[in-house]
Amino acid sequence: MTPRNRQRPVLRLLASCAAVVLMMFVGMLVLTSAMMTSPRALDPRTDEITDFGVVQFMLGMLVLLTLPWYRRLPSLLLAVGAANAVIVQADPYVLAVGLAVWIARCRQRWHWAVAGAGFAAILVNAAIHLNALRHWPDEDYQRTGQLLVAALTMICLGLVLGISFWARQRRSAEQAKVQAQAAQHSAGELTDELTRQRERHDLAREVHDTLASRLSGLSLQVGSLEKTTQRGETEQLDEALRTTRSYADQALLDLRTLLTSLREGGVAPSAPARAPAGAQDLQDLFDDSTATGLEIRPYILLDGYSSAPAALQRAVFRITQEALTNALRHSADRAVSVRIGGDPQRGMSLEFSNRSTGQSQFAGGSGTGLVGVRERAELLGGSAEAHQGDDQFTLRVRLPWASPEPSGDHPAAPS
Repeated sequence: MTPRNRQRPVLRLLASCAAVVLMMFVGMLVLTSAMMTSPRALDPRTDEITDFGVVQFMLGMLVLLTLPWYRRLPSLLLAVGAANAVIVQADPYVLAVGLAVWIARCRQRWHWAVAGAGFAAILVNAAIHLNALRHWPDEDYQRTGQLLVAALTMICLGLVLGISFWARQRRSAEQAKVQAQAAQHSAGELTDELTRQRERHDLAREVHDTLASRLSGLSLQVGSLEKTTQRGETEQLDEALRTTRSYADQALLDLRTLLTSLREGGVAPSAPARAPAGAQDLQDLFDDSTATGLEIRPYILLDGYSSAPAALQRAVFRITQEALTNALRHSADRAVSVRIGGDPQRGMSLEFSNRSTGQSQFAGGSGTGLVGVRERAELLGGSAEAHQGDDQFTLRVRLPWASPEPSGDHPAAPS
């Protein structure tokens, strides 16, 4: 705790003590003034205090001793203040102090009923003093005292209402501030959770799109290697083993790239990806898929694709990769028709079609690949539709020729 923080409780205590002393001093002045309005407390002829006045003054002083508890026990001040104002017929000062604190904390209906009774006690006390002044022998003193009592009563009621409602407003503002801070904190936590959730989705999509093609090819190659071994074709065995190792090395490299991207600050929607190379990326992808045994029937018509935004090129690459992987795993004849076209005016359109009858070497897919395709398309403001006919599966994707990616979208480490 710093020295300044240590001083704050001491200063707060001194301020509270000073406030209580000031209130007690004002209460003594009000008590003295109240005694000067009653012939029973002050003899009009000799200006000396009577026995009743002495008792009244002593009881009033005792009542003032409850002021230090005005914050903790406002109900105590209400009780003794009301008795002092109505029964002892002294002054309503302590009652007014307790009433201000009580109104500031009112929450239920009976609280307001007690507050109303307190106001009634103040008015009754004023009526008692006004009536006492009527028996004063000096008429000028009567009129002056009555005006003074009426004015003090109005000031008392105004101060009680003003202070209490100001305190209520201040407390409401503080509560609203606390609630706003809590809501802001909750919103921040929700934003962080949504960000983490989005990063998890991006990572899952990248793992699927990046490794699915490699592992599918590796699985097919292992199956081919197994058949080659069974047939005893030793001449083709070395080539099959080299191809299998190549697929395994490529899958490992993609996995390392994913982990590097994650360590360097999270997974962006486009990570991991090397710098786009235009149509050459698609050609490399076709060559890679053909090497795994997939027959591709391409129809490509692109205008200005090499200068297209990097985010668009990455999305086209990943979507095409997923579509070819899907055809490799589930097509009946390991063949797929590919139509890709686009230009800056019309945007990009992609269509993939393959036969889906017969049995493939893979069990039914989980559908996560198509989910990833839709997510990639929607990230760029496009759409993706998949249609399953009697013996034909078709995937159609539309992508806008978006503006260059924002500065925050940086490519990950090359794969």
